[in-house]
Amino acid sequence: MKLATVLVEERKKKGETQQKVADTLYISRQSLSNWENGKNFPDVPMLIELSNYYDFSLDIIKGDAQFMKQVKKDYELINTKKANKKYSILLIILTSLILLLSLLLLPLSQNNITLLNSITVLIFLLCILLLHATVSFNKLAYQHYKGISDSPLWVPKAFGYGLSINPYNKIGRILTIVLLIFLDLLFIGLIIAILLFGYPATSFIHSYRY
Repeated sequence: MKLATVLVEERKKKGETQQKVADTLYISRQSLSNWENGKNFPDVPMLIELSNYYDFSLDIIKGDAQFMKQVKKDYELINTKKANKKYSILLIILTSLILLLSLLLLPLSQNNITLLNSITVLIFLLCILLLHATVSFNKLAYQHYKGISDSPLWVPKAFGYGLSINPYNKIGRILTIVLLIFLDLLFIGLIIAILLFGYPATSFIHSYRY
């Protein structure tokens, strides 16, 4: 059954006006009117309040395909916002750790090659994690472009300012994969050079400085 029909019928069963229901639930009469006319839908928390107020089961509106589609979108939006928050926190933590190790601990370990090498390897590992976390964050942030054949290559950054590569654009997907593989191999190669071949981390630091 259509949600709009359910709301109208249940309100009439209680013998209440739109204004009375709106005042009781602390919503505007116009909002309730729009829901009853099918112009838009209440969000999930409000729908639960309405079902409790009118005492009807949510099962009766499962036949409203348009509303169920809207509910699905709402849940996806909520989950996306939650995931975006988690990824944002993760990116901030990883970036902060890299900066902390690079700016504070590296200078203090210049006279201890073993410690210097260990910190450098840890920084490279954190950089790899940061790269993959960034790619995962972008896929989630731009998932509304998923399935769109003509989605743009460049899109506004989801975090900060500027432009970012759209991972759901065909060329953007290839560029993302190629760039990720290249940087992974670069950092892994540097780690191997330090751990297996004894290449001193001071060489990378001096090369970076000069």
